[in-house]
Amino acid sequence: MQATVYNIAGEEVESIELDDTIYGIEPNTALIHQAVLRQQANARQGTHDTKTRAEVRGGGRKPWRQKGTGRARQGSTRSPQWRHGGVVFGPHPRSYDKDMPRKMRRLAIRGVLSAKAAEGQIVVVDTFEDLEPRTKAMIELMTKLNIGDSSALIMTAEPQANLELAASNLPKINTTSVHLLSIVDMLKHTYIVMPRASLDIIDGILGSNGGRRKLDLREFEGTKSLEVLAKPKKSKAKPKAEAVASTEEAEEEEEAEEAEAEESEDVGAEESEEAEEAEDTDEDEAEVEEAEEVEEEAESEGEGEEEAQGEEAQGEEAQEEAPKKRGRK
Repeated sequence: MQATVYNIAGEEVESIELDDTIYGIEPNTALIHQAVLRQQANARQGTHDTKTRAEVRGGGRKPWRQKGTGRARQGSTRSPQWRHGGVVFGPHPRSYDKDMPRKMRRLAIRGVLSAKAAEGQIVVVDTFEDLEPRTKAMIELMTKLNIGDSSALIMTAEPQANLELAASNLPKINTTSVHLLSIVDMLKHTYIVMPRASLDIIDGILGSNGGRRKLDLREFEGTKSLEVLAKPKKSKAKPKAEAVASTEEAEEEEEAEEAEAEESEDVGAEESEEAEEAEDTDEDEAEVEEAEEVEEEAESEGEGEEEAQGEEAQGEEAQEEAPKKRGRK
């Protein structure tokens, strides 16, 4: 789809190509209606509240006795039928939030943009930087763009003080950020005016490369349903040559992995055997050393006993010879 780019003097600058997946689909009216209801419901605060007969003050005493007065029986002056009484089934604080899938929201926005583009209600301006911050300048610009007294929504990529000042006194001209993409605001205004920078942002959000979408929308020709969001079916059938090559590569990889595993097991077994032999030799040497130490200790103990016995024998002989010497004297 072709679009003409204007300058602030109302002159045609160039012609650009718009993405058909954003500005060229057939709108889904039911989906757009659902998106509008969701946005309006989410804008509600839900802070309304009324008091029940248990929450209002007073009414604790029975107004008159049960029988004998001729009047209707009453238990409290704060019943719903009394003035200053409680409210039955009144509103209480709650949330009006509604959820909607992201793909459905974006499809609704693309439908609105496509409807506006089909009716020629999307105006592309080169830039607003040279616009004077005066209401008169904005009125002249709307006249030059053939918008006149119609309502227009200006969606800019960045805040521009001169543009906001120029449009602030015009009730039918409103400015907003293109990042918001409010479907309610776009439907409330007859025309949508955008600089060229805003088109790039919209392409980044709603285009085939925007958001989390995996489907290439450039091959989409338009539909009333959500078929645009369906994922393309991937063909499971592969060419025979590719399948055979892939199976052979997988078998080779498995064989290589098995061979590596066997080699690692053999190496581990050899290392464990060497470690066991080294442990056995260490244990044998330790036993031999212990036996030698035991023998040396035994020999040293035998020699000590023999010396002790020789000393005892010498002592006894000396005791026997001592009386004999005394008798001789």
